[in-house]
Amino acid sequence: MLSTDRLLIRPARAEDAGDLFEVYGDAETMRYWDSPPDQDVPVTAKRVVGMMRASPQTYFVLEHEGRAVGSAGVHQDAEIGFILHRALWRKGLMREALTVLIPWLFDTLSTDTLTADADPRNEGSVGLLKAVGFQVTGTAKNTFCVDGVWTDSVYLALARDDFAR
Repeated sequence: MLSTDRLLIRPARAEDAGDLFEVYGDAETMRYWDSPPDQDVPVTAKRVVGMMRASPQTYFVLEHEGRAVGSAGVHQDAEIGFILHRALWRKGLMREALTVLIPWLFDTLSTDTLTADADPRNEGSVGLLKAVGFQVTGTAKNTFCVDGVWTDSVYLALARDDFAR
């Protein structure tokens, strides 16, 4: 487990599904995600089980004031991803999480570079990635199709030596 002043960063637990449905089931929060919003808690529960099985040391639940409010970490190779409850946007929580999580990921994965793939319209996430040191490495058109709508990608990378702790 990792922590910041306001967050506990821990492995997912089955009981997180109800709280995380508020995140993964929210259309506005999922607007830039690579899948549509979850339709109900059982769908989110499957997502949580996937987190528990696939990446328990590199993909985490963010707990704030006793509730699961998002997730962050590496979900494939060295590609970082994150999501946060909409009520907590623009309060510095995700930056706080990434400041602790990025060094953990570098050490745990023994990698020299973390990558990210973001929807370029998601100014908040792209701005946050740049703020913690990620650099744009390229773009691509029509990379994700969610509910029949194609979106683009901006690719970013962060070298271990460029991360300002």
